[in-house]
Amino acid sequence: PAQARRPALPASPPLALLSALYGLVMGRAVTALAWRVPRGRSWARGRSACPVCETPLGPLDLVPLLSFLLARGRCRHCGAPIDARYPLTELMCAAWAVLLLLEVGVAWVYLPLSLWGFLLIALLWIDLEFRLLPDALTLPGTLLGLAAALLAPDWAAGARHALLGIVAGSGLLWLLGWAWLTFRKVEGMGGGDVKLAAMFGAVLGWQLTLLALFVAALAGSLWGAVLMLRRRGGMRSELPFGTLLAPAALVVFLWGRGWLDAYVRMLVGR
Repeated sequence: PAQARRPALPASPPLALLSALYGLVMGRAVTALAWRVPRGRSWARGRSACPVCETPLGPLDLVPLLSFLLARGRCRHCGAPIDARYPLTELMCAAWAVLLLLEVGVAWVYLPLSLWGFLLIALLWIDLEFRLLPDALTLPGTLLGLAAALLAPDWAAGARHALLGIVAGSGLLWLLGWAWLTFRKVEGMGGGDVKLAAMFGAVLGWQLTLLALFVAALAGSLWGAVLMLRRRGGMRSELPFGTLLAPAALVVFLWGRGWLDAYVRMLVGR
């Protein structure tokens, strides 16, 4: 929330390193979430295993990033290639942890916001592979956003900021989905997208939520244009909107306020 983004204690290089390590470790957990939740498996119980040979992974296989590099991107047991999304997810989580620290500093709000971002990264991969945005992740993500809002110096303003964001994000997508279904008789917006919008709306507030929706829509338009140029179905190809919404929310959280301020200054300057 904007009210909670003034660093209580500035970040230092040692703290940035610790946050990067925190992000790498959580990135390993995010890969487990993204693999287990859409398959209906418990994310808290059971050992991780190779998806090809199903051999349980040992401690040497679970060191974030390092295990992938030492094994040269292959399972140590069967030699099957390891999907590059695993180390990429760990790097993304590490980057988010560090950038968030630079944004909010050492403050209580860092914990719920970091977990909020990790869930968005998990949802990105799940929607890309399964066209699914599980309630098991979007609803806790919304609660984390509300918790972050209540940690603002003015908790009442933080709560109002969050509720307006939830209404703006989920309400707009619901209306678009309803209109598309009513007039085109085709489902154009899934319920998961609406809940995802509520999740990031709770953190971004209504202004940045609208900006995140615009950024995601712009990215989707560019994606569709590329598909049309490559003659792979054009606009009839299904685009996983959640895969665009989740990173758009993270990017807008970090830099969106500056973009809006620059836009307002440009208008005033005219």
